[in-house]
Amino acid sequence: MKTKWNQTGRSLTFFNRRPPRSNLLHLLLLFSLLILFPACLVSSCSRDNPEGSGGLDAVEVALDSSRFTVRLRVLDNIADDAPEIKSLDILMFDSDGMKNLLAKRRYETVPDSIVFYGKGSGRIVVAVANAPGGLKHNELERFDGAEQLRFAFVEDNPLAPVMGGSCTLEAGCTGSLTLTPLLARVRLGEVSNKMKGYVRMENPRLFLENLNPDAEVLREGGFRPSSIIETGAKTSLPYDIGVFAQHPETEVFCYPNDSQQTSVGTPPTRVVLECEIGERTKQFRVELPAVRRNTTTTVDFLVWSDSDFEGKVY
Repeated sequence: MKTKWNQTGRSLTFFNRRPPRSNLLHLLLLFSLLILFPACLVSSCSRDNPEGSGGLDAVEVALDSSRFTVRLRVLDNIADDAPEIKSLDILMFDSDGMKNLLAKRRYETVPDSIVFYGKGSGRIVVAVANAPGGLKHNELERFDGAEQLRFAFVEDNPLAPVMGGSCTLEAGCTGSLTLTPLLARVRLGEVSNKMKGYVRMENPRLFLENLNPDAEVLREGGFRPSSIIETGAKTSLPYDIGVFAQHPETEVFCYPNDSQQTSVGTPPTRVVLECEIGERTKQFRVELPAVRRNTTTTVDFLVWSDSDFEGKVY
């Protein structure tokens, strides 16, 4: 600011209109931020962080990549409560050509959805939960290897069952993948003792015969085992069976078996109610229809004598 005196003796004030040096620095800084901000956005969006508890690899996103989204859900018909998820392996294969493995991730729970990025028009996504010992990814370099992936019944656990599912995705679209257990459940419904003389069925237990020893985790039907487990583990009923009908709801489990009649190498699965009657061990067998994956079959027993009974399957 400058002051001068005019001819009348009054002072005249003039303001210097050149902006202070500090204002110029602020303008230059703001201009630089406006230029750099879009670049920062591109950098921050260049990686896909998988939802859930950490993926195997961070995914680099190229500018010409397509987005593939899959929503996951669990459908468990062999338990009254939600199953425990200890691990979840996600494999993504190319839907064209040799169907090679393109990406893999591992979670400790089931996320609502998963996003992949990559070139191409289609993907096949495979999900496997609670794999005993984990998946050997080096043996699953192509989708046909995943189709042959098998698990042993003796290593499965009804509380945290082996589950699997797959779906095909198109670029830019959202697909749905449902995880289902390999196991099937056989439940004891009603047991009625109609024997004369108030004879009790003591120490009753339930078990299965002709069990499928292993199965493909992605197969949905057509389970016909070439070998069998002759006898499964026995599960005791909570009490003896007297004159009153009981509803113990005792459960035993097996892998699916679509064999419905006895043939060489593929006998149907049977459920057996075993007990002591008058100090003698008696067994009552019911042949099951096709045992489907992720289903519950209920069986009732009506016992007339130690050698005569009726079985109902539903």
